Amino acid sequence: MTDMATKRPYIFIFTGTAGSGRKTTAHRALKGRDGIQHVPSCTDRPPRSIEHPDSDYRYVSPQQFQLMLLNDYFAEHVIIDRHYYGIGRRYLETALDTGNHVYLIVNREGSDAIVKKYGDRVIRIFLYADKKTVQERLESKGMSYGVIDNYLSHYGEEVTYRKSCEHVIENVEIEGTVAQIRRIVEDYISE
Repeated sequence: MTDMATKRPYIFIFTGTAGSGRKTTAHRALKGRDGIQHVPSCTDRPPRSIEHPDSDYRYVSPQQFQLMLLNDYFAEHVIIDRHYYGIGRRYLETALDTGNHVYLIVNREGSDAIVKKYGDRVIRIFLYADKKTVQERLESKGMSYGVIDNYLSHYGEEVTYRKSCEHVIENVEIEGTVAQIRRIVEDYISE
């Protein structure tokens, strides 16, 4: 067993297809758990009606995001459908430096960038649902058909990323998925 003083905290990345339930299951499984901190992404897109600032994302203006980029603010950043997203380096490093494990919710490009910087401390948990279920979930959230069509057009390339991840979960039933996530995380942090 590794001594706690020398044990490095893990970064758990939740990635997968749009509409797979990444945010919902990650938060249900880990939010408020001692020793694990969520670091939300910053984005320059406006919040959707169902989103909560500082929980789902840190919302900034496009001008603020560009200034943050110029100041090397992000541990990673990506452009998705004309909007920028990024994980604040200071937030991530502060959590890790205090000994907390961290969980992030990012797409495959963001996941790859974090893996490149943090190596074997990163554990990727890929969530997916079949395409029909994804469509139904997005519709039930009241998303516009344009947004849904756009998400579904990326489904094929998103779902293939699961081959790169340490853990893959088909999110059929939320409580079962939450239980699987808790077991996976517990296995790592109790080593």
